[in-house]
Amino acid sequence: MRKDFFFWGAKLERWLLRVVVMCAVMLVAVQWFTNDPALQVIGKADESIMDQDGFVRTDLNHLVTIQLLDYTSLPKAAVLVNGEKKGYFKHRYVTVPVTHGDELAIDACFYEHPASFKIIETYGNVTRPSPGTIIEVHGTTKTIGTVEVDKSTRDSR
Repeated sequence: MRKDFFFWGAKLERWLLRVVVMCAVMLVAVQWFTNDPALQVIGKADESIMDQDGFVRTDLNHLVTIQLLDYTSLPKAAVLVNGEKKGYFKHRYVTVPVTHGDELAIDACFYEHPASFKIIETYGNVTRPSPGTIIEVHGTTKTIGTVEVDKSTRDSR
């Protein structure tokens, strides 16, 4: 009887060890995939849109995502759309909804040191500003330019 108990105990221990190892592998795999920069941008875009007042889901047809290059955050730096602050760099990425003809700018007046920003993605057939554009700001408000949306999607709003 005692031998049978040890036999089943050893089998149970082996299965428990396998389950623990599989859970550890799954945990590492999930963490690896959630560290994907594209998923982080999408998550931050959703957070930044939810943090601000005045946005509804119909405003999300055309988006511009801007990345802070030199720092992890500059919470007082903001993205201006037509002179209104629409997003803050609480995180590295800010996504703002835009329409054709909107004037985009970055306000970094609070900071005396230079900061670099990069347009990393545009959504909804936004043709200008183009992805890859780098903006250098040194304690001022710097205009990025006027938003241009492809004519075929302009009337879809």
